[in-house]
Amino acid sequence: MPLVGLAQFFRRDIPGLVCGPGGADLVQLFHCPFTHGMHLERRYRLRWRQARHTEDVGRFLATPPEVPLLRWEHELPEPCVLHPEEVDTYPWAEDDTLPASLIARIDAWDDTQAAEHGPDAPSYQDDLSIPPGWRVGGYPSWASTGPMAVDCASCATPMRLLLTAEGYEMDAGSHSWVPLEDRDPALRGKASIRGGRSVVQPTRLRFGRDRDLHVFACPADPGHPPRWLLA
Repeated sequence: MPLVGLAQFFRRDIPGLVCGPGGADLVQLFHCPFTHGMHLERRYRLRWRQARHTEDVGRFLATPPEVPLLRWEHELPEPCVLHPEEVDTYPWAEDDTLPASLIARIDAWDDTQAAEHGPDAPSYQDDLSIPPGWRVGGYPSWASTGPMAVDCASCATPMRLLLTAEGYEMDAGSHSWVPLEDRDPALRGKASIRGGRSVVQPTRLRFGRDRDLHVFACPADPGHPPRWLLA
């Protein structure tokens, strides 16, 4: 069954994108449109390529593979144009992701904000550390599972986050990350988001219930198999 393309990124467009095996500068993410096994497992594939080879139109299929009949609408991505934006991110604050003293200071700051501004107060996890939506590099969000060690199966090196795919580009808890053109600055929370589903969920995809698909790569050898994690 033909795999469905989810994303492709050129290194020339994203300065923080690591090089792949043999200096490959184009990475593509695919998934099988069907689930597998008793646990309804999703299967993904990461492909590295040389960007210059994609300009050889003689290598392309004359007729693209047809998308099979799908059970759910969210299994087929809506085509989107990527507009990369570079932002500073910070680690998820839980367990040993940061020094215990720093996590205590962050928790105290969150409590102060909540006391002063109520339920829509800014928080470190939602507004300052990790943006929602699709992103390259940075830090993983551990909102669903809690922090986990992700080591390379080939050499046991701690892996780095290569790519995060998420169903929603923004939500009620990510006010500071919502683009200015897509929000009402006078409001907070879900009420501040303008544009409806096409803005909030442009790709139409979902990766489990309130979860992100994290793709990890080995920093010691990009040729080692990646790891996938829903968190």
